[in-house]
Amino acid sequence: MRYGSINLVLLCFYASSSFAALEIMTSAEKLSLNKIEHQYDINTLQIPVNDKLLQLDKKADEIVGLKKLIISEKQRYDELLVKLAELEQDKDALTDINKKIEASVNLVYELTLKVDQHSKRLEAKKTELLAEYEAIDTKIAAKNQLLFTLKTDIINRLITDLSKSNSTLPVVINSSIECSKYPSIADCLMKSKKKNLSNTVNESPFLNDKSILLSYEMMNASININGDLHYKVVMKFTPSYNNKIDSILNEKLGLKSAMLTLISDVSADWYINNTKIGTGKKLYHELPLGQHSILASYQKQNKSSVENIKGNGVINYQFNHTTATKKITNEPNMVAASVSKSINKRSDDAQMKSADKGYEYFMGVTPLSKKQNIEFTNEPVEK
Repeated sequence: MRYGSINLVLLCFYASSSFAALEIMTSAEKLSLNKIEHQYDINTLQIPVNDKLLQLDKKADEIVGLKKLIISEKQRYDELLVKLAELEQDKDALTDINKKIEASVNLVYELTLKVDQHSKRLEAKKTELLAEYEAIDTKIAAKNQLLFTLKTDIINRLITDLSKSNSTLPVVINSSIECSKYPSIADCLMKSKKKNLSNTVNESPFLNDKSILLSYEMMNASININGDLHYKVVMKFTPSYNNKIDSILNEKLGLKSAMLTLISDVSADWYINNTKIGTGKKLYHELPLGQHSILASYQKQNKSSVENIKGNGVINYQFNHTTATKKITNEPNMVAASVSKSINKRSDDAQMKSADKGYEYFMGVTPLSKKQNIEFTNEPVEK
């Protein structure tokens, strides 16, 4: 006796009069979804705003560069004063040194003025950008409210349809199994019944492990000389609303979210779309799929990037360590939309070395432990 694995399973759902109306989403509901998506095209709104955020990064870099020039010029000024004291008897040299000192003073003044002007413009732009993000957040909230309302309507319709006394789900399976040297076809088919039922329940969004099997009928079966048995089974179930339908609806309606793990080597303040979500070396934050700006701030240093979130992942901003940029990707769940940079205010001390610009991704990270569930409150794990 030898019993092999199922080589081919073709699972087909045929609509009966009671099942014909059983759809995850009807054409009218799909039309309502399209209208909401058209009315609130959030990605189109976010792209230019996120581009402005990257432009602010560049402006912040320019300010840091100017501050470094000021420090360098002040050092040069001090050196000129030393030379001035050494050349008291050389009038020609003194005249030249005095001109250089005057030029140095004027340059420091001009650079300081530029820093002040650029900083004021940067703060003004940041205020404008924050207002734009808040406007987008308002639209996202309005869109989500419409989507949740639509989801509620869909759920109510499904529950009503599935609760009807004549609501059934016919299923037809055409399959083949290897059962050579088996005592009989009937014995071989009996062994395959459990697998057939399991596959059917897994495949259908309207069935789960609590679904009731109303009938299981073998229509025909034949076996060839090699022991390959081909058969057809007709089953009938009582369908029901379950978590699989809810997951499908969330995905279709764009209500699916991802868990983002935010890591730093310091206890940083974390912002998503310019909204503070917590402080610490390691935070967990759930957010909708799509494009988001992420920023970490620590002692007037800031790092940010614009990310297209497609699944669970990790972002790691290092402030004190200079290491090579790492990207670890197991699945294409999250794609970096831009480089990570030091941005915005930066340190007033322009002698500060540029912080590391690296961050890394780990795909498919899902918090599992009780500790992680507690950390979802965004309280810092380490300080």
